[in-house]
Amino acid sequence: MDELHFFAKYACNLTAENFPSLTGRRRTHVTTDTEVLLLGDSHGWGQGSPEYDDHSASRPHMAAPYSNGFFSKLRQHIIGKYGWYVADSGQVESSHPLAGFAPVSGGGKVVRMTRPISDKYDAAGIYAPRASEQDDRETWGYLATDHKFSEELIALPSRPAEESALYWDMTSYATKLYIGAVASSRGARLEVSFEPYGVSKGLAAGYVYPPREGYPQVTRLVSGRHAPAVGDEVEVLQGQRIVIDTYFAGGEAEVVYCIDFGQKQKGRLRFAQAGANTKAKSFEPEHDQLSCPIVALRGVVFDGNNVRNFSMGGHTVGQWLGDGTPSYNDESQAHLDQLLRYVPFTPTLVVIQAPIVNEYLRQTPLAVFTNHLHDLTDKLSRHLNMDGKKRTDFLLLTTPGDKRIMFQNEPSAPIRYEDYYESAREFARASGAGFIDFAQYFESCVHDGILDYELLFDDPIHPSPFVNEFIARRLSQAIDLLM
Repeated sequence: MDELHFFAKYACNLTAENFPSLTGRRRTHVTTDTEVLLLGDSHGWGQGSPEYDDHSASRPHMAAPYSNGFFSKLRQHIIGKYGWYVADSGQVESSHPLAGFAPVSGGGKVVRMTRPISDKYDAAGIYAPRASEQDDRETWGYLATDHKFSEELIALPSRPAEESALYWDMTSYATKLYIGAVASSRGARLEVSFEPYGVSKGLAAGYVYPPREGYPQVTRLVSGRHAPAVGDEVEVLQGQRIVIDTYFAGGEAEVVYCIDFGQKQKGRLRFAQAGANTKAKSFEPEHDQLSCPIVALRGVVFDGNNVRNFSMGGHTVGQWLGDGTPSYNDESQAHLDQLLRYVPFTPTLVVIQAPIVNEYLRQTPLAVFTNHLHDLTDKLSRHLNMDGKKRTDFLLLTTPGDKRIMFQNEPSAPIRYEDYYESAREFARASGAGFIDFAQYFESCVHDGILDYELLFDDPIHPSPFVNEFIARRLSQAIDLLM
C-alpha cells in the first residue's frame, strides 16, 4: 500500500471526519447530484502535460477538452470509477443535451426551434448562458454549456402521440432523469416511459429491474434542491408511465423536472404528448406554424453528476474571487460568481491546486492569501446551500514552484515559495480541509538524490508530463480512499 505511506508523510486530514459529505454519501449509497469542482491555475488546466499544445493564449480560463493534465485525468478517473452518465456522443463536452433525441421512424414532424431562455426559472445553474450572460460563454467556453439546457427547443405538437414521439437510447445506467421544459399557458401534457422489453422474464415492461416500491418519484429542481411537484401537475400511471402537465397560467417559465427511478435503469426512453389541460390555449395560426397546445422540451440530463475543471491560468486566489487586481490574462472579474452560475448543486467536493506560482509572482501578503482561501471556501460552501449545513468537502494540493529559485540557487523575492506552501498547509490544518503537499515530496526526492529536478519541469514554472502523471495517480488514489 505505497499510497498510504505517501499520504502518511505528505498529506494531512485525509480522514472520514474531515470529509463528512463524501463519507455520508458513500455510506448511504447516494449516487446522484454530485458536483465536483476543480480549481487551479495553468498547472491545473494542464500546461506542460502530455499532448499540451500551448492553447493558453486563447483560453486562459479552461483546460482544453483533450488535456491530459492531472485534473483532467482525475476527472476521467472519477467518471469511470462511478460509471457516471456522459453525453451520447462519447465526448463529455457535447454542445447541449438535445443531441440524443431521435424522432420515431416514419412519424410526423417534430419541430426544432430556438427560443431564448426565460428569466423566469427556478433551477439555477442548469442552463447555458442567456443573452445577458454572453460574456460568460466567451470566458468559460464549453464549461458553461456542457450538459446545459440551451435556447434550442424540441416541440411535440398536438398530433396523435405516435406521430410525434421522441426516443432517447440511453448509453449507460442512470437513476435520475432531469427534463428541461418550457411551461406556459399553451403547454400540453408530456408522457415519459420506457419502451417495453424484458416482459418474457417477468419484469415490468421497460425496466431493467422491477421498480422499487414507491418509485418512480417526480420532483422539481428548485435552487439546487428537490421540491414536490405542484398540485396535480404529475401523474404516475401503473408505476410505468409518468405524465407531466406543462400548462402554466402565468406566461412562460423554465421548469426542470426530475424523475427518480429509485435505482439505476437503462433502456429506450419514450417522450410523447398526452393531451392537454382544458385551460391550455392554442396559438393563433398566423403566429405559429404548430398545432397547439405543445410540449416544449429543452432536453434531458441524467443523474446530475459532473466534474468540471475551472482552473484559470495566471490567476491568484484573490483574482478568482475578483479582488480588484488584474490577472496576467484579463482585468479583474468576479470569476467565482460567474462560474457558479453554471453549477446546479451545492458542490460535494472541491479540489484546489493552490496557485502558489502566481501568488509568489504577485508577492501576495501571506495573511491576504490565507484570507482569500477562507473567502473562497466559504463562498463555495454557501452556493445553493440555504440552510448552511456542511455539504462541501475540500482537498487542497501544492505543485512545484520555480525551478530556478527552488533548485538553481537564484535569489528569492521577500515572501518565499516555502512561506506560501506553509501558509497553505496551515490553512488546511486550521480549516479541516484535506491537504497533499506534492511540492514537498518532489523537493525531498531531489534533495535525497533520487530524482533529477530537470525532469520535474516543462519550463521554469510549469510541471512536466511526469509530474502531471504522478499527481494524477496520487489524487485518484486519494479519491478512491475518500469517495
